Amino acid sequence: MNESSAGLEMIRTGIYWQREVYDLARSAYVADLDATPAGPAFFVDWLRCALDEHAARTPEARADRAANLPEVTAGCGFNQMYPLPAGLLEQVKEAITEDRKQLGRASSRSAFAREAVLVAVEAARRRRGGTLPPPNQLPNRRPRRYP
Repeated sequence: MNESSAGLEMIRTGIYWQREVYDLARSAYVADLDATPAGPAFFVDWLRCALDEHAARTPEARADRAANLPEVTAGCGFNQMYPLPAGLLEQVKEAITEDRKQLGRASSRSAFAREAVLVAVEAARRRRGGTLPPPNQLPNRRPRRYP
């Protein structure tokens, strides 16, 4: 358990990834390690932040951002388990329900996560001037900062 999850009820949650989206998420996480000094210590923290920020938007804002996301090639994917705070999962559930009731946008938790991740990827790309590093092996921990 890390600092960000201390004291929270965590639920192991499966997210279905398409390889292309997973690679983009890993690239954005690595980019954010350097771009945001107080940024995520672990990939799961980056994912939690992406989900939290997307769930906090209004249904209209989520729909606007979704309309401007790059197309993702359909294909085989895989399921990955992550410890996510119960409160965050409730926020995601409420956001999915709001989208369906207010805009008729129905999605699964994994589809919501894919959208949240792609929005976060685009934000990381902008912070880095339009590019992302290649999706290499993820570091196990945030690199130390030396003066």
